[in-house]
Amino acid sequence: EAMLVKHGIEYEIGKTWTTDAFYRETKGKVAKRKSEGCLTVEMECSALMAVARFRNVVFGQYLAAGDDVSGSEWNPRYVDSKLPFQEKVFWLSVEACFNL
Repeated sequence: EAMLVKHGIEYEIGKTWTTDAFYRETKGKVAKRKSEGCLTVEMECSALMAVARFRNVVFGQYLAAGDDVSGSEWNPRYVDSKLPFQEKVFWLSVEACFNL
């Protein structure tokens, strides 16, 4: 969190919904998960957390949302600027790891 503040990066802490299938975010499912307090949907977090718990290792994660499916239409956000965005996320991740 301190690293995000240091770099002036907006962030929000909240729940995520993990699913195991592509393109399964129907309007009804999105509405249900939002009503439960979920801010995001992704495919990896629960598996990584389960492995970390099993291995008894410190684990933390943050999500860099590349697109948005919560509205009536798909918002691709960073699709056109993927490389600069991903590179920035990579270096912020490196810094966060060094600060653990």
